Amino acid sequence: MNIDQIRKHIDTLIKEKGKNYRSLSMAIGKNEAYLHQYINKGSPLRLPEEQRRKLALLLDVDEQELTDIHLPKTILQTTGHSKTTLIEIISSNPAQASSGFLSLPLSDYSNITSASSENVKMLRINGDSMAPTLKDGDYILADLSTPSFSSDGLYVIRQATSLTVRRIQQISSSEFLIIPDNSNYKGITIPAKKLEIIGKVIFFFKTEKVA
Repeated sequence: MNIDQIRKHIDTLIKEKGKNYRSLSMAIGKNEAYLHQYINKGSPLRLPEEQRRKLALLLDVDEQELTDIHLPKTILQTTGHSKTTLIEIISSNPAQASSGFLSLPLSDYSNITSASSENVKMLRINGDSMAPTLKDGDYILADLSTPSFSSDGLYVIRQATSLTVRRIQQISSSEFLIIPDNSNYKGITIPAKKLEIIGKVIFFFKTEKVA
């Protein structure tokens, strides 16, 4: 395939897999308009190696399908049908760019959730307000496809200008209780209209220092 055919092929792959330019652009470390400009305006002429490799992983295809340049077999063996998924690591400060990606074997990811990896984000826990459940330095996975209360549990919420994890309980149709698991912190009652849920916590990674 030539350069123009490659762009059309990538466009077809994105649509067939139910993905979109914006989320994929951000997942490969670029601004949200990057893939739209590449596919529809031919800028850049070719995807850089780093973005091409990440996109191949996200679309679960051989990297060769995303370029007209012949790639050595050693490259294809590390990227083609790798059966891994990339999860974006977001900052507690929504204004900051993502700090990278976690690569998980697809089989392990499937055991955690059936949600699309585009909707699942990783967030580092800061502070001790959720101890002993979550301590400073632990990581959580949150499903952002359901930014609303579904049942009592752990949620990523926006408080002031930052994202944080809290236990949420429904008191009534108009009020919720935001609870830190650490008994040294007090829970607060908040009107439903002021509760801004970003996503629900579906998994967490405990971090322990090994001497």
